[in-house]
Amino acid sequence: MTVYGYGSGAGTPHDPHVDVGAYVLGVLDDADMARFEEHLAICHQCGQQLDELSGLVPVLAELAPAGAGVPLPPSGDKVLGRLLGKVSDDRKTRARRRMFALAASVALIVAGPTVAVLASGGGSDDAQARVYAEQFKGTDNSTGVKATVGVNEKKWGSEVGLTLAGVQGPLTCRLVVVGKDGSQQTVGTWSVPTAGYGTSDQPNPLTLDGSAGMQPDSISRFDVVTSQGQRLVSVTT
Repeated sequence: MTVYGYGSGAGTPHDPHVDVGAYVLGVLDDADMARFEEHLAICHQCGQQLDELSGLVPVLAELAPAGAGVPLPPSGDKVLGRLLGKVSDDRKTRARRRMFALAASVALIVAGPTVAVLASGGGSDDAQARVYAEQFKGTDNSTGVKATVGVNEKKWGSEVGLTLAGVQGPLTCRLVVVGKDGSQQTVGTWSVPTAGYGTSDQPNPLTLDGSAGMQPDSISRFDVVTSQGQRLVSVTT
């Protein structure tokens, strides 16, 4: 591999691999930057290091004390244009994915635990973590069914999430929201397999997301009811 002599005295060999960090932080002069980019276009090792380091710059800038700052590469549009022409598409795609993942992680750290999260016990492809401002729980001792209901207020009503455990199948069930005025709306309907949900045969609970046309302060309770009319569990708000 060609070794360039930039950044050192005349006749002294220089290893371009060590300049990845300096390039990311923008401390190379124009001549050294151009030479390094020529090297970057043919060096897989430096390309990987650049992918790994480039996502840290905006994060460091956010975390730095006020006034301290983190140096960024000069003339960002110019540098981006060079990279678009010299760095392969797969490298740029991996770098963007890592940057988005890192930014999301930092956002979670900064935000902190401000609301309740409902999630499946794992193993269900349909189960996804959902965030709710309010959370209510209920257990029916006669059926052994346990339910957790999360509610978010919306302009059009309520966003509702249900986590259900201790229910055996086969059954067809629905989640019914009951208003303080006695009115009822169906949030969702689902089937329960023989193994059930949240049981010894199927440890993972059922997670269901739906909506209702009632505001949270107008809701009295949530009922899980079978197609035969049996109430398995009731959750009071």
